[in-house]
Amino acid sequence: MTAALRPDFVPDFVIAALGRSGSTMIANWLTRPPGEIVLIEPFLFALENPAMLHRQFADLGMAASPAEWSAYDADWQARFARLFAPRLAGRRWAVKEVLGEEHRRLIAAFAPPRVVITVRDIDAIAASFLEKHRRQGNRHRFDAGWVADYCRRETALVMALRGELEAQGTPHRVVRYEDFIASGAERAALAAFVGWTGEGDVGRHLAGLGRGFEAERHGEGVGNAAPSLAARGLDAEECALVQAISEDCAVYRAAFGYA
Repeated sequence: MTAALRPDFVPDFVIAALGRSGSTMIANWLTRPPGEIVLIEPFLFALENPAMLHRQFADLGMAASPAEWSAYDADWQARFARLFAPRLAGRRWAVKEVLGEEHRRLIAAFAPPRVVITVRDIDAIAASFLEKHRRQGNRHRFDAGWVADYCRRETALVMALRGELEAQGTPHRVVRYEDFIASGAERAALAAFVGWTGEGDVGRHLAGLGRGFEAERHGEGVGNAAPSLAARGLDAEECALVQAISEDCAVYRAAFGYA
């Protein structure tokens, strides 16, 4: 598909994120509709995109009818051409995903000119997942074992991706959550790297994504520190799991300056 894409159908960049690394906040901070839009976990290669993408389209003034969402497409390229391309034409756009498999598929299919990698201290990632799944009532789907497996697998994949981008000479920038929330200069440097304006609404979509508690906790802006394990309501067993994950991901922690 890459060879057939018009320039305005190639994303300005891909955000290759670890889950709970602040990537939704960063995507929202970069989003300034109608001209600059980051799609949050749209799973472009699926023939049935997730419900949260429907809400994003509506929030961003690009709503599609139920008939448009449910119409048959022979493959993801046809779906992209029918559903996405008319809405993205003339806009600057990007995509954020939180699975290593999706990162590689996006980069292979679209050859974006830049890649942003978002990371965070693995202790905070694990703890945030545990709290989020409890608050959303999803612990039956995403239990402690899921959190541990995700953290171990995806930290290895994001390290490998950075190595691949370096070997290929693909422009990329690592954004640490801790630096992004603490430093206006870091945020400005990210905006300059992707060539966008920044300063978008960081709370966009959160209520519709079942994450209203995050908007309540952090307010409307960027800069609030992450809560402690106790403030997240983790019990002793969960705290022990966070510690075990931290030890298992020691190479990741060292690679991104968390050791």
